[in-house]
Amino acid sequence: MPTLPTTHVDTPLDRPAKLLLGLTGALLALLVLNLALFDDLRIDPSAGVLETFTKPQHLSSLVAVFIAAALVAFKHRSAARVALAVAWIEIAAFAFFHAVPVEVGPSKPYWGAGMGDALQWVGLLSIIAVSVAIVRVARRSPKLPVSPVAASVQS
Repeated sequence: MPTLPTTHVDTPLDRPAKLLLGLTGALLALLVLNLALFDDLRIDPSAGVLETFTKPQHLSSLVAVFIAAALVAFKHRSAARVALAVAWIEIAAFAFFHAVPVEVGPSKPYWGAGMGDALQWVGLLSIIAVSVAIVRVARRSPKLPVSPVAASVQS
């Protein structure tokens, strides 16, 4: 008797995990685009690629989002909590560094004398919007599905 090909049907638990993975991937891409296209490398002609990407604040953001995305991809039991924490940190960091209209310490506000252009604002608002979406999805699904290997270890 011939067998019919099986297709994978999304379960309700798969959808938030896939959405969270897509959003963390989008946030990582936006952070890279922000450095390369929207802000740093485009605005400062003296900035080098390696120098820009290895600044502590940039590197820590990239690594944190990458770790969150990896945890979501491998369905780690803490993935949603880590993604939630990283998203809140990104919201706070970008709000402090660019959305506060006063220059404080290393901040580079897009208001007033240091007026940001349209691409800088697109980058800022996109990163904050995706981070807010991560917060919403992660809050709705605090317990993403646990992989079978992890489930067998917990039993």
